[in-house]
Amino acid sequence: MSDAQSIEISKLEKLRSAWLPAVEFLFGEAAPEAEFVGFEMNPESAKPVALFENETAPYQYKIQMPARSFSNDVMLLADVIQEMVRGLFPAPEQDHNSTTLCEGTVIYGAIMAIKQVFGEESVDSYLNALREKVPAYYDAFSYVAVLLTEDPQAIKKLRAVQPLLYKATKEDFDTADIEINRKVKDILLLTFRA
Repeated sequence: MSDAQSIEISKLEKLRSAWLPAVEFLFGEAAPEAEFVGFEMNPESAKPVALFENETAPYQYKIQMPARSFSNDVMLLADVIQEMVRGLFPAPEQDHNSTTLCEGTVIYGAIMAIKQVFGEESVDSYLNALREKVPAYYDAFSYVAVLLTEDPQAIKKLRAVQPLLYKATKEDFDTADIEINRKVKDILLLTFRA
């Protein structure tokens, strides 16, 4: 590993350590089987990705970060927070289908971090870029924002019932005693399509 990569990985680890309490405050602790084992740099990748490489520990993962994340501080924070939130409910299955609920939660976490560090103007810019370039993520964020406006503890409550959020069902909403419009609930549980 080069010195530059060591510095970047150190920066990523510091970001993760600093933000983990906030992420857990918003969405609860990681699923018991989740185990984060570090960051890896990949100059060729276009976006961050979780790597599940240990067959004996299927929920053990590392986060592979693209070099491009370091070109913009807002993007770097958003990328790290998004992967940290995904790490709360890692999905090692090859045929895993994410839900609107999961992807919206991931974006919601990033938006809260951007707001805290860079302010409303950066949030507006980020949301406008999402709306224009990847509207499915913007929509997912919007539905999770509605859910969390109705019940700020909804994600924590759901994860107390089903720690792996992508496996949440309508019944889990009922068990967690989350009151939300049926249409919104149905949309949140749809398979996510970007």
